[in-house]
Amino acid sequence: MRKMCTQKNRYYNLIGWLLVFSLLSGCQVWDQVKPESNYINDTVVDYDFYKDVVYGNNDKVKLDLYQPISLNGHAAEVVILLHGGGWTSGDKSFLKPTVDRLLKEGKNLAIVNMNYRVDSRAGDLLSLQLADLQNAVHFLSDNAEKYNLRKDNYRIVGFSAGGHIALTYAYRTTETNIGTVVAISAPTELSVKEMLDKSLWPNVEILLGKKYGDSIDVFKKASPFHLVSFGSPKTLLVYGQGDVLVSSQQGELLAQKLRLMHVPCKFEVIPGETHELSAEKASQYILDSYQ
Repeated sequence: MRKMCTQKNRYYNLIGWLLVFSLLSGCQVWDQVKPESNYINDTVVDYDFYKDVVYGNNDKVKLDLYQPISLNGHAAEVVILLHGGGWTSGDKSFLKPTVDRLLKEGKNLAIVNMNYRVDSRAGDLLSLQLADLQNAVHFLSDNAEKYNLRKDNYRIVGFSAGGHIALTYAYRTTETNIGTVVAISAPTELSVKEMLDKSLWPNVEILLGKKYGDSIDVFKKASPFHLVSFGSPKTLLVYGQGDVLVSSQQGELLAQKLRLMHVPCKFEVIPGETHELSAEKASQYILDSYQ
């Protein structure tokens, strides 16, 4: 009981200090960032669909690519989607409703819906998942001319566990073609287990190949909150007000630190939405991130 109280006190002290520092320091608000130059609103006449494309050296992980055909021939913006599933399950098919909604908008936006490894026997599963995302980014960049894609300003959008992977990758990578990361219903702090629903504790231990009570450094190195830096990409954090699995406190905590680090960010809690954010809302926030 004493250990649990210490963990909770550490969390509340952390929130307090972040609030103080964010008030004392300047911060970049999302809406104050200079608008991007892009061709997302080009007229699109059709889409080419490439299903189950092997993108790395593991033929069990594949992606679907929806390539827009721009009337003006401009290269398409790129958004990479990462499904949820508690890190140990899930499939790109989970995000088909969001893909369909984005397609209806008819934007000059290449939609990449990818699978990543979810084998619970892997040991350090997170490293494999980050490697999969890295391979997907390289595949898209290397094949940009083939599919008429931009080579920079990629969006990485993750849902739930996929949101955690997206943030972790975006804050760790040295790649310069990641323009924005969008995390929906994403855990951001794994080292304070009391901030997570108890049902997620075994999944986190599988993800890292470590037990709570082992070295806390392993859990910190897998937490976006502890990874964010002054050079981190623009970040959009979205949570459902009715989410009982991942609290919006996870986003609030990270948002405070992003502001402290002068990273352009936006934190939204959506009334009436749960952990499974609707495809309509998800696509809206993805497209809003280009404004």
